[in-house]
Amino acid sequence: MVKFTLRQLAFLSETARCGGIAQAARNLNVSAAAISAAIDKLEATTGLMLFDRFPARGMRLTRLGVEFASEAEDLLTRANTLGKRATEMAEGKAGSIVIGTHYAIAQKIILPAVLTFREKHPGVRIEVIEDDFPSLVAALDSGDVDSLLVFDQGFDPKRYLIETLKELPPLVLLPAAHPLANAKNVQLSDLSNIPYIAVSRAGPGPSYLDLLKAAGLNPEVPLTSQSRELVQAYVGKGMGFTLVGFPPEQGYSIKGDSIVARPLAQDIGRFKIVIAQTNTVHETHLVRAFLDECRAQI
Repeated sequence: MVKFTLRQLAFLSETARCGGIAQAARNLNVSAAAISAAIDKLEATTGLMLFDRFPARGMRLTRLGVEFASEAEDLLTRANTLGKRATEMAEGKAGSIVIGTHYAIAQKIILPAVLTFREKHPGVRIEVIEDDFPSLVAALDSGDVDSLLVFDQGFDPKRYLIETLKELPPLVLLPAAHPLANAKNVQLSDLSNIPYIAVSRAGPGPSYLDLLKAAGLNPEVPLTSQSRELVQAYVGKGMGFTLVGFPPEQGYSIKGDSIVARPLAQDIGRFKIVIAQTNTVHETHLVRAFLDECRAQI
């Protein structure tokens, strides 16, 4: 257990630099008695004779005192650096943020929020974790992420603080060459004979396919994938349609095929984009500032 203080080390360092207590006391704006008492206590607790004392010529570090003072200087420097770092963190100039999200939200909301936030907080490290809903909730529970910005697929309101940012109706994703691609909106009946390309279930809540079935449409599902990019690629190749929350960023699949998103004529349900945090963790200034940027993107 450490038995000396940074204050004692600072008094030691200044006394060694000045060669005496009187000048050190003036420089530090404290009494000579305070410095003398601090050095005496430091020598007593360490068991080291740190200074040779010369009544007419002041004080000089002993050989052991030189070694100890050098280590003390290093410690004081690190403490000063830590103090500055703490101030920067408190002022939102430094620190780190970890946000959990889904791929589509990362593209549409998180990325522009990061770019804007970085202009104001260049010293802050931001980590974005993309994963399925259960994995993200587990990361939130364990403290591995500060907050989630996700589609709500079943949060327990007793355990989490939930803020709804937007409710998205599903869009029909089709190949650009499909006859329905030019329609202003798509009727459910128009999709009855078209296969559905599904994304694997990612959470406990209803999937897009569940919404279709609840609305009375029970399409053939020849392909299912965990990859949204692969699902879009299948659609681009004319293998069927799928439902998405956001239109494709560039209008092309990863295979280079043109794809388009059209609204459904019927309201079959909506997915909520929410901010989720545990109700036991205090939201930091940095996290709050970043989430404000996300809110602005909505």
